Amino acid sequence: MIRSSSAALLGLLAVAVSGCDRTPSLDLTPELEEESSFESGLEGWSVDRQTGSTGSAAVTSGEASVGSSYVRVTLDAGSDFVWLERAFTLEPSTPYNVTVSADLRVFAGSADIRVGASNGDPDGSGFTSEGPVPEVWTRTLTPIPVTTDAQGRAWIAIGMAGTGQAGAFGVDRLGASFLRTGGN
Repeated sequence: MIRSSSAALLGLLAVAVSGCDRTPSLDLTPELEEESSFESGLEGWSVDRQTGSTGSAAVTSGEASVGSSYVRVTLDAGSDFVWLERAFTLEPSTPYNVTVSADLRVFAGSADIRVGASNGDPDGSGFTSEGPVPEVWTRTLTPIPVTTDAQGRAWIAIGMAGTGQAGAFGVDRLGASFLRTGGN
C-alpha cells in the first residue's frame, strides 16, 4: 500500500512539474535604458577629466566595436584620468540599481577602468575600479546603486585612469539601464 501511494504521489508530482518551465514569474523591466554607439557624436555624453589632467577623448571613425565610430580616450604618462559622463532624469529622490555597460579596449598602453554613479556632477572621486582595460573589444557590465537628487537626476560616468604610461583606449556601445530598488 505504501508503494502504490508513493507511486501515485510521484505520478501527480511529475504531472504538476511537467507544466512548470522553471522561468521566474518576476518581470524586471528597466525604468530607463539607453545605449550610445557614437555614430552621431557624443550622443548626450560629455568628456571630463581629473584636475591637472592633459588627457582627452573624442569621437573617432574606424576600428569601432559596432558601426564605424567610437570614443578614443588618450592619456598622457602618469596618473591621467579621463571619463565620459551623462546625467539621466528619473523619479526624484529614488534609489536605483544602474548597470553601466560598454565595449572597451586598449589600443596602446595600459589603464584601469573606473565607473561611477552619483546624484551630483562627477568630480573624479567616488569611482570604483573595475580592473584593467581589455586588449580586444570586450563588453563590460557594472551594477552600481544610485539615488537620484531632488530633481530626479543621476550622473553616470565611465573612464580610464592611467597606470604610469601614455596610452589610447576605446569606448563603444556605452549604456545605462536603471532598475528602481525602492522609494516612491
